[in-house]
Amino acid sequence: MKTRCFPLILLFLAAIGIEASPVSFADEDNIGFELIQPNIYRLKDATNVYLLKSGTSGILIDAGSEKLTEALKGVGVKQIDWILHTHYHRDQCLGSAALKNSGANIAIGKSEEEYLQPTVSQLPINLSDRYLLSNELSDYGRRMEPFQKPGVDRSLSEGEVIEWNQYSIRVIDTPGHTKGSVSYLVEVDGKLICFSGDMIIRGGYIHNLYSMQWIYLQNPGIDSSIISIDKIGQLNPELMLPSHGYEITEPLADLLKLKSRLLEVQKQLAPNRAARWNWANFVQVSAHVIQDCGTTSQIIISETGDALLFDCGADFTPERLSEAKRMFGIKRISVIIPSHWHYDHIDGIPALAESEGAEIWVWEKLREHVEHPENYLTTCWSKIKFKADRILSEGEIFEWGGYSFRVYHNPVHMEEQMGLSALVDGIKFYLIADGSSINREGFMRSSIHCYNGISTHTGLIKTAQSFYEADPYICLPAHSNGFATHNDTRQEFREWTLKTTDAITNLLPPGQSETGFNPYWASFYPAKITMSPGQEKQVVLNIINRANHPVSGRIWLKTSDDIEFNKKMVDYVIEPGENGAIPIIIKAKDRSQPGTHILTADIEFDNELFGEFPQGYIIIDE
Repeated sequence: MKTRCFPLILLFLAAIGIEASPVSFADEDNIGFELIQPNIYRLKDATNVYLLKSGTSGILIDAGSEKLTEALKGVGVKQIDWILHTHYHRDQCLGSAALKNSGANIAIGKSEEEYLQPTVSQLPINLSDRYLLSNELSDYGRRMEPFQKPGVDRSLSEGEVIEWNQYSIRVIDTPGHTKGSVSYLVEVDGKLICFSGDMIIRGGYIHNLYSMQWIYLQNPGIDSSIISIDKIGQLNPELMLPSHGYEITEPLADLLKLKSRLLEVQKQLAPNRAARWNWANFVQVSAHVIQDCGTTSQIIISETGDALLFDCGADFTPERLSEAKRMFGIKRISVIIPSHWHYDHIDGIPALAESEGAEIWVWEKLREHVEHPENYLTTCWSKIKFKADRILSEGEIFEWGGYSFRVYHNPVHMEEQMGLSALVDGIKFYLIADGSSINREGFMRSSIHCYNGISTHTGLIKTAQSFYEADPYICLPAHSNGFATHNDTRQEFREWTLKTTDAITNLLPPGQSETGFNPYWASFYPAKITMSPGQEKQVVLNIINRANHPVSGRIWLKTSDDIEFNKKMVDYVIEPGENGAIPIIIKAKDRSQPGTHILTADIEFDNELFGEFPQGYIIIDE
């Protein structure tokens, strides 16, 4: 697929440590504060920054701009006394550190105070392993935690009132977008105004879904948002000022729209799965098909005693293999096929392949992920890597052990997941790994987690189609019981995938659901590189455009003082449905400090600015 990026520039990438003041969106378009209510101003930037003015002093609601100092001069504000953060995400905090140094005090909801407090080992140097591609979803989505931490002067609790000059600002806990999000209520000229953070966008939408998935494969942010909406609705503000988009002049109407949309997504994604009744033993599904309920593995045994192993995490130990051999007459594992690249499905493969002399067969779209996992960000990342002995293509039919197999793309759990159909013992099986199972009512359902990296354009619907094409009798998932399917089961599942896809896209702003559903719509490739002082390397910033029109914009590359760019700013154009690949050359300075450096960028995309959104890592060795 051909992509146009203008200009196609090779950039010398600057050293890691996030620069305090790169060229900004506001600079280029001469955007400053605009008056929206008496003594209330808005600066549109990576987030909406709101100013409450009293004489030459002010309070800010969030600080998502690194050029706030200049913008404040334009409205006659000499001193910011407080920055009240609605939540901890870095697009809310880009200007906080600089203003803190100028005398501003920082406040945030009590449960998110830790995310803004400096640590002994301050970023970006010497990052702990939890930031390095593994466990990205732990700690409730800390991937958007700010790199420059301003510290916190006051942590805020539900119902607390901040008195400042003529204003009384009330704190309301409104979890949803994050676990500890808060909103602020203030009365100005007899009008009750709510600063609502990322709870809602005008029209009754949310900014993104992935931030709301604090718990893996669950949606606590949706459940909490529904309660927060009811809470704000009872307070009946006349005006809502959100972090993104324009002011909401009919709050109750938009809150009701959003609640209705959230309830529909909640209904469709309700887990209610039957799960597994046996978490320890082997289950002999047919004469030659074994489900290992103690691990993620499925075993298919040939008449000669050779076995094909589908998935092999570290729990499939030599002892467990010995038990399987004793129970089922297995002589050796001759082929291992991973379904996807999560650690519980691949970490045992290299050792087992070596001990058994097994070949490793890998689906083509999974190959690079197992051979070079450092190239990508994902959840459940594994440092295990191995080479493929054979590459399988989508739709490929192959014979092994006297049985017939076919490879399917099964992307409901992650974009790079495959399914494997098998005709064994006269039964049509479908080995489906993670994501789909049967619930207590006998319906097929899937759990979705955005940070696994799937698309509304493929994930659910293409998975449902694969069940039609495979036409299995028995499905074998990795984490729940096997189950039988028939035409009615598959038809009901297909209808559910369509309803769920519609519910998710209806929840997100029209025209660009990908940016609200797929946190990797903008990503660096490779995600992690190692280089020496004085060395140059190339990375690519990939930007996906799923809109039905060309998108033009600009990026501002950001890193530390130990790395250089030949240009910090790049203009681009990406055609509809295409992936814009913007090449970047990184150069580590001759005296670069060893350690891990963050690479990020502000991205102007479809008339919205995403502040420090993509994340990559540059490892400078000794």
